[in-house]
Amino acid sequence: MTKLLFILTALLSFLPISGFALEVSFKASAEVSSPFITLGDLAVFDQETPLSNALASQRIGHAPEAGESVTLDADTVITLLLQSISQNNEVHWNGSPSILLKRTGITIGPKEIESAIAAYIDSQRENLPQAEYAFAAYDIPLPFVIPTGQLELEVISAKPGIIGSKRFSLIYKVDGRIVKNISVRGNLTAMTPVVVLTQNVKRGAILSPEMVQMESKDLSSLRSPCTDLREVLGKKLINSQRSGSVLELSSIDFPPLIQKGELVKIIINHKTLQLTATGISITNGKQDQVIRVKNTGSQKIVFCRVLAPGLVEVKI
Repeated sequence: MTKLLFILTALLSFLPISGFALEVSFKASAEVSSPFITLGDLAVFDQETPLSNALASQRIGHAPEAGESVTLDADTVITLLLQSISQNNEVHWNGSPSILLKRTGITIGPKEIESAIAAYIDSQRENLPQAEYAFAAYDIPLPFVIPTGQLELEVISAKPGIIGSKRFSLIYKVDGRIVKNISVRGNLTAMTPVVVLTQNVKRGAILSPEMVQMESKDLSSLRSPCTDLREVLGKKLINSQRSGSVLELSSIDFPPLIQKGELVKIIINHKTLQLTATGISITNGKQDQVIRVKNTGSQKIVFCRVLAPGLVEVKI
């Protein structure tokens, strides 16, 4: 027993006195991604103990903006922490006297901005006329950095229907909070084949194949162009047009789809409910024109939009 006690005493004599103290070493540089700085971001610990874990979680202050840096003084950090450390806990501080701290983030540059606008336009194609869409920005904002986190991007066109928009707004949200709002001006083109006159045509003329041809034009500068030759051939021109003019639907005298006194089917749309009724047209009606129809059941006059031959719609 005496021999064993001697051996243990000899071994303990070789252990350094400071062996039980927690060593905290400050880094020369560090990076954070969160809005707050903790000691664990700035230093390393030689032990993993309840004390080291508690110290590592201690907040030092607010982090700089995403992409920016700040230099922290190690002595200032120590003074701040000593106020909450019990004297019974021995801590040895060492390492760099100052820490260059940078907050990381997500860099958004011209490529990401242009891709976001292009993706938004592509996502709206189901609601747009068939065309080749392209947006050329006048000037792209300089690259910027936003915080890391759950990123959401909302793109809003200057015009609800996109066509003719000269500006797109991009709203960046991280973890549900708006962190950046930019506006990009430019020119949006929507190129598609439309009917163009190949010669001067007078009012009242019947359109024939030699009078028209298809050419690719930008829909942004047009109202309601004809996009199908078959739709206009044999139709009467309402007003005189010059060679090279894009033929608008409003310039064509289309025969009415519904005749006055004709029996029609009325589709009644109310929210998610759809009903049908029978009516008699009070006037002639062309495509998309709003006409008066007498409901044969209620005997009331309702305003309906012409959908197709013998078919009208009313929304309640």
